[in-house]
Amino acid sequence: MSSLSLDVTVPCEARYLPILRQLAQRTVAYIGYHKSLCEEVVQTIEYAVHGVFETKEHAYTDIEIRLATTETSMLVRIRYLGAPARGDGPTAIEQLLSRPDGDDVPLDRLRRAMTTVVLGREAGADGADFCELTRALPEDP
Repeated sequence: MSSLSLDVTVPCEARYLPILRQLAQRTVAYIGYHKSLCEEVVQTIEYAVHGVFETKEHAYTDIEIRLATTETSMLVRIRYLGAPARGDGPTAIEQLLSRPDGDDVPLDRLRRAMTTVVLGREAGADGADFCELTRALPEDP
């Protein structure tokens, strides 16, 4: 399979969630994950933006999503733009993803579904909170 890299930026408004879901669905299907895994990966991407579109608490204005492949992995990198840096301790996105949602915690869901999960904040004046997820590419049929 040839390499893939898609970059999308959308405002943090709920009306954009269907666009992100469709982009994720089509991308993971193109990559070749089995149908049951496709839905799991799409839901994982949705968990990674959990709460960002529903609340003004953290004041994120936009998110940037990169869906890409390397020779061995799919990479999902999400940048959450607009929230000011906090002091020491967890980032705003880590706090948001760590809040229980029903019987589970979104961050725990990410860790179960993906090979790696990295949360943090980029350095610099225009730094953003980020979430980086990887998962091994499917085996060739």
